[in-house]
Amino acid sequence: MDQQQILNKIDRIKEIPTLPTIVFELNKYLRDPDTSIRTVCDTIEKDQAITLKILKLVNSAFYGFKTKISDLRNAVVLLGYNAVRNAIVSISVINSFPKRLQLMDFDIAQFWKHSLAVAVTSKNIAQLSKRESPDNCFVGGLLHDVGKVIIAQYFPKLFETVWTNLQMKHLTFYEAEQNSLPIDHTIIGAHLAAKWQLPQGLIDAIRWHHDFQPANKSANFVENIYLANFIVNAYDLDPELRLDLSAMHPHVVKFMMNMMDDVGDWYSGLTDEIEAAYTFFLESDL
Repeated sequence: MDQQQILNKIDRIKEIPTLPTIVFELNKYLRDPDTSIRTVCDTIEKDQAITLKILKLVNSAFYGFKTKISDLRNAVVLLGYNAVRNAIVSISVINSFPKRLQLMDFDIAQFWKHSLAVAVTSKNIAQLSKRESPDNCFVGGLLHDVGKVIIAQYFPKLFETVWTNLQMKHLTFYEAEQNSLPIDHTIIGAHLAAKWQLPQGLIDAIRWHHDFQPANKSANFVENIYLANFIVNAYDLDPELRLDLSAMHPHVVKFMMNMMDDVGDWYSGLTDEIEAAYTFFLESDL
């Protein structure tokens, strides 16, 4: 199969997760600055399961509010429209994919742990740089590798080819894809994000998080995800590691050095927030 044939097959697979209808409605309302809180709340409350999950999230250690929030309107006021939409996307995506998927040495639980670590790291980079929405960057980090799950779940033979190549030649997953497939997880993930009607910045971040292009219209957003993924991959492998700056795009190196004196110390300071994300999204009953 060539790249287009694989994408066409993905479009025909009925089991591939879709986002709740309310996400598409919220996307429409977010484009209208006159949208009222009541409209947003009425839309969310059409799905009581989602409403309960939003309340559970806002009261979790992940946000750390000191007082209990029992009303959806208060949750929306505290979090904001965009954060609520992104929370629904995050919860829905993690719930939509299998909790157990073991193929070769690929472990879905470790996959989501990596994705959440990148999400939290990207969110904090956005807070430091003040260039992009931290909530959008969280979702971008969470979904950056979603194409890997699609390959593992629906194209197991292709996945096994990549994994064998990875192990035999000591390559990264992305390098092994480049060596052995007509497509890679970034193209598949971006295709899925477009089907989900996610914002263009998220689509671009998924597509280019291994291949940063400064001229891209979404370059600031993509840069956040690229850097977060680089940091997590490096320090989760070896906390004492010194980053190999030669392996990073020079534009991103400059961006990072302007924000952080010691990247390792900065990343270790995110441990509690990352653990809180693991607890809520992976261990709690969503």
